[in-house]
Amino acid sequence: PSRTYNVTNKHNPNNMSYYYSGCDISEYYNPIIQLTNRTQLHNLTKSKHRNVLPYTSNTKQDVWDALISLDAGVNNASTSTSTSTVHLIYANTDIPAIPHGEPSNWNREHVWPKTRGVEYKGPDFTDVHALRPADWSVNSARGNKYFGECGLLHSVAECVTPAHPEAASDTAADPSIWMPPGNVRGDLARSLMYMTLRYDGEMSDGNEELDLELSDCPTADSASPGWDSKQLMGYLSILVKWHEEDPVDLAEQERNDQVCQKWQGNRNPFVDYPDLVQTYFGPDSGYSGYDCAPTPVVGVGNSCQDLKPGDVMFTGFRSDNPDVVTMVALVDLAPSTVLYMTDNAYTGTFLRSNEGTVKFQVPRPGIKAGTTIAYGSDINLPFANLWGGSGVALSVSGDNIFLYCKNSEQDEPSFLSGLTFTAGGWIAPNVDEQVFGTSKSALPKALEESNAHIELTTHLDNYIYTSSKIGSETELLEFISDPSSWSGSNAADFNMSKALSDFAVTKRSPCERLKPGDIMFTGFRSDNPDVISMVVLENIPPSLNFYMTDNAYTGSFLRSNEGTVKFQTPSTGIEAGTTIAYGSDASNLPFANLWDGSSVALSVSGDNIFLYCEVDDGTQRFFLSGLTYTTGGWIDSNSDEKVFGTTKSALPNELKDASTHIEFKSHVDNSIFADERSGSKDELLVLISDSTNWSGSNSPDFDMAGALSDFTLIPDRSFTSEESDVDSSPYPLPVDDSAASIKEVQTMQFLVMEITLGIAMLL
Repeated sequence: PSRTYNVTNKHNPNNMSYYYSGCDISEYYNPIIQLTNRTQLHNLTKSKHRNVLPYTSNTKQDVWDALISLDAGVNNASTSTSTSTVHLIYANTDIPAIPHGEPSNWNREHVWPKTRGVEYKGPDFTDVHALRPADWSVNSARGNKYFGECGLLHSVAECVTPAHPEAASDTAADPSIWMPPGNVRGDLARSLMYMTLRYDGEMSDGNEELDLELSDCPTADSASPGWDSKQLMGYLSILVKWHEEDPVDLAEQERNDQVCQKWQGNRNPFVDYPDLVQTYFGPDSGYSGYDCAPTPVVGVGNSCQDLKPGDVMFTGFRSDNPDVVTMVALVDLAPSTVLYMTDNAYTGTFLRSNEGTVKFQVPRPGIKAGTTIAYGSDINLPFANLWGGSGVALSVSGDNIFLYCKNSEQDEPSFLSGLTFTAGGWIAPNVDEQVFGTSKSALPKALEESNAHIELTTHLDNYIYTSSKIGSETELLEFISDPSSWSGSNAADFNMSKALSDFAVTKRSPCERLKPGDIMFTGFRSDNPDVISMVVLENIPPSLNFYMTDNAYTGSFLRSNEGTVKFQTPSTGIEAGTTIAYGSDASNLPFANLWDGSSVALSVSGDNIFLYCEVDDGTQRFFLSGLTYTTGGWIDSNSDEKVFGTTKSALPNELKDASTHIEFKSHVDNSIFADERSGSKDELLVLISDSTNWSGSNSPDFDMAGALSDFTLIPDRSFTSEESDVDSSPYPLPVDDSAASIKEVQTMQFLVMEITLGIAMLL
């Protein structure tokens, strides 16, 4: 590997003391023959570790002294310890160096946690290559969490950004994972890689070191074969990615020099030679940290993880033996998520149980968007060894296949994708299940509405998707669901190789995941002071912007003569069933302080309001809900925008088609939804969109209190399952006993949010 920076004559010997010789890069590595020889590099790194610092000492320089020197604040103007500062690794800010070691200031963060192998004695305990100053409370919040990104072990709904109120804004955490600030992720990754090289279980200074290793499966139940006794830290692939994204900079080079020259006598070779990271830890390095044992399974793992129709789509099949089915993940799949595939028919109310069903559990550390998954008997097919169950055998005379997930064994399927290759395609629902035989099926409503299915009406034994494999999730879903994008034949030796390559899913706006009706208006008051209420009917992710306007829609665009305001969801996201309000009384209206913009002023003579979101570049708009209380209701589209004035509007087609709008043809100044506030999403949409379920008046003191309470979302129970139990995987997944309590805490947070004097108190 080539060195990527030059330190020749970097330091001025006139203003610096050199305690350890041979630290200059030009001579430090001379004793070894090959930098790529792990044994040689380990021996050098260990032998050069000439000074083991005391953790705390009244008579000698200790770890406190080292960190005050190595991690001095950015703008230190003085060399006096009493006036100097240190830079906090997770808060990304400076703090006085003195005092320290108390809850109100800072302490020493072990980048490799003590409870994960460093323990409380020996050179690894005081190795300043892997010690950093950290805010006391933030350090406590990190605890012994693995470094990584949310979604590895828990639902992304449990992710908190920032990781702690006093942490940097670009940090994040969930119950098991800690993501540090972006500008130090590479630094910390290289610190952990140093620890893995330096500490391999040998005796050192009379203390037995534990063998430290990096892994993509650091939990005891999934560790690499033969690694049960090793002390594991994660997540390897993410640390390698951070190394590439946050390369070595001058500050890290300087720190490495100082650790060697002034404090320990050894260097971190992954700072000196960044290319060594791929050599030692890259996916093609042969390092065992990528090898995970099969993940145990109990029940249904981490359930649906907020997956929606189209998040995983079929991309090919071969019904001529041996059967093969391929699919692509269009979103990241969290580890332990369980998917089911069946060729049972859907009758319109339930899945039959006369054919096969198999189960797939996403391995750690998860599956990235764009990855192809295959089912078949050939173990060389991607992820084929992770399926278990009664088997799926496609009929050469035509068949259907469905992909779905479940939130519990008792819950109904949440359909993700469907495909039929029976001549004539999908058939109508029927109460007589014998109509379906073994080759026909009805199409679930959820797949029809989201266009997350493939209907190949011309029967062929084998088909693969042959169009573009590059695009956003929305674009790829549109491509894949188009039958003209598929090619097939009846050849018994049909080649499936083109269906096995991965896709490239480009980044998209979270807005694209929202659909009409995911947020619905539930009340308005046009008599001053204006108030507008709405309910969230699907979980809304953190930091998503959506907009509200009383501008008219002409049939092709929104006018710009009235007001528009923007709402950004908080870092915790917003749970389905939660009410949001817009108005000037921010202390009593839920989330009212999160709106920003030119304001929306409703007309007492009638008006319209829309909710929508946009992709980041503003090129695409997605309408979510609409409401009009102008006499006569919505009017026809018109190219002459003056027709609309300030009170009339046309209705966007997507809101009309989805029936996610409210139309008052008889004008009233103020009105609220006054019917049932508990039910499934579909039930509530029907109730809310029916203006006869609203109550209003022209009274200027109209009470909006009835519109401010939350709703209760109940899972849709219209589906009656008659599916027989499938064979469970031989590897049971540990049950997460904390899931219910987490849900209760989140629910309480939203209740507290409703009654607090300021939302900021919760956040």
